[in-house]
Amino acid sequence: MSLYEEKPKAINKEDDKEDDIDSPYSKLSDILSNLVDYDDSVIYLNGDITSESMVDFMIKVRSIISNRDEKTKDDPINVIINSDGGDVYDMLGLVDYIESLSVKVNTICRGKAFSAAAILLAHGTGTRMSSKRSSVMFHQSSSFIGGKMGDISAYVDNVKTIENIVYALLEAKTKKDASWWKDKMKTDFFATPEELLEYGVIDQII
Repeated sequence: MSLYEEKPKAINKEDDKEDDIDSPYSKLSDILSNLVDYDDSVIYLNGDITSESMVDFMIKVRSIISNRDEKTKDDPINVIINSDGGDVYDMLGLVDYIESLSVKVNTICRGKAFSAAAILLAHGTGTRMSSKRSSVMFHQSSSFIGGKMGDISAYVDNVKTIENIVYALLEAKTKKDASWWKDKMKTDFFATPEELLEYGVIDQII
């Protein structure tokens, strides 16, 4: 049955319940209802940061903004992060997108924000927050590459360029300079919410 076929009529109440659960209409409704939380303007960023999750994030933001009225059009969007990290290029794409928005974006870590997710946490344009038992970790980019030596060399140069961009972004959004971040991120660098507040990564512990 396609999403556009007419919903069959139920024979009795029990069949009606089963039909509602299994129908393509209810599945479509579930998808749409899980897309965003319109009441609170909340987006949940769970799992890995990928090109797919980046596009999904952008769709959710546009959905929130398009469903607002005059009174709520300037309200901040709240992004709740619980992520192991992901692709650095997609993370930078999200940072650029968030900075391009006319509304503020609050970032909130609940659980964990590792690697690319930690950078995203620091780049909220509104209030950046962490729950008191969350874990946040920063580190250098990692990759597994192979191929011709010239290609490998070019790739390594590009990774170094990206890392310098990340250090500069952290310098701009925190109380620590790029050289401090470069030194700390040579290994996995875990920070408590209290330390994040001290470093200027977040603005508030909740």
